[in-house]
Amino acid sequence: MAKPLAKLALDIQRTEITVAPDVCGETASGSPGAKPSSSAFFESLPCVFYECKSSLELSYISPNSFDLIGVRASELIGKRVLWDEKIAPEDLQAVSDKLVELETAGIVSVIHRIVGESGLPLWVSHSLQRVKAQGSDVIRGCIMPLLNEKRMQGIDPAVISRFVHKLGNQFQLLNLVINSLRKGLPESRETEILQQAVEKSIEVARAFSDFSQASTWMSIVDLTEILRAALVTKRSAFTQKGVTLDERVSPSVGGRSVYGDPFLLEVALSNILHNAFEATEAGGKVELHAEIEPIQDLAFVAKLCVIDSGCGIPENSLENVLTPFFSLKKDHEGLGLSMAARFIELHGGILRITSTEGKGTKVEITLPTVHSAQESDF
Repeated sequence: MAKPLAKLALDIQRTEITVAPDVCGETASGSPGAKPSSSAFFESLPCVFYECKSSLELSYISPNSFDLIGVRASELIGKRVLWDEKIAPEDLQAVSDKLVELETAGIVSVIHRIVGESGLPLWVSHSLQRVKAQGSDVIRGCIMPLLNEKRMQGIDPAVISRFVHKLGNQFQLLNLVINSLRKGLPESRETEILQQAVEKSIEVARAFSDFSQASTWMSIVDLTEILRAALVTKRSAFTQKGVTLDERVSPSVGGRSVYGDPFLLEVALSNILHNAFEATEAGGKVELHAEIEPIQDLAFVAKLCVIDSGCGIPENSLENVLTPFFSLKKDHEGLGLSMAARFIELHGGILRITSTEGKGTKVEITLPTVHSAQESDF
């Protein structure tokens, strides 16, 4: 009977990696013609194998790295690039924690994103093992791509736990007020608090319902239609507040489409625009940039940026702004940006935020595109 793939991968990791000069490959020397003798077998597997020093500089990576995770072996050998640049910044802490755990555990696993040459994220299952090789400690790893839709359909149990805790606080308040009313107190402030608590509970539940939904209808959608739909609901509010909404859509966007759920994409962009709107005072400006960038093999990605001149985000809070229920604003549930990030990830894209307190915030979206025969007059 064939071994399960995970067990097979661990067996391979335990095997000494030997250099076979008669077979083409990539090693720390950078010389072609050097690669493990079992390279043909490595390439046939749906995963990438590598070896690195304790300093995390890669000494070997299987040649299928570009095909499977979108990163060329020549970029990685002899460097720490895999850890410093290719792992999504939002996932670096989780990977770092596992590296610390590796010191005592011997074998660890973590699910995270790798950002390839296209600038798009790929969810991977990453297993690492510390072994002795030629008298020194080395780390051997196995990286297996995961399908985005399978990874993203489920919601992190920690998020659900935070939701239940949030909702529970509201119902606890309800119980306290109801108990007070049962003791015969006259209706006044208590009744008002009860009503507010009920409305708040409904609001939280509705927001979480929106956050947790998955795609129900996927189609090829003109990118300009997504931009129009998100903008049409925001223009009047910007005008009334006295905030300039500057649309800078490149001609390259015309005729480009994305494959996905138009409703979820519109909600994602609308949430980002709304967040910028709330952060910007009258007299300020919010810019929406959209362009298409070419990547390898005649493929293209859409780059959408929302830049505001608002209050910005404190540096010590920036890493938490995509965490559900984290908010710097009073009476906000903190689901707008996290919902946008989730919906973008459902479509194989990635959302990044940079900000300077007191100067403004930039939210950048990268999405894969498909070509459409229709031209746009946006």
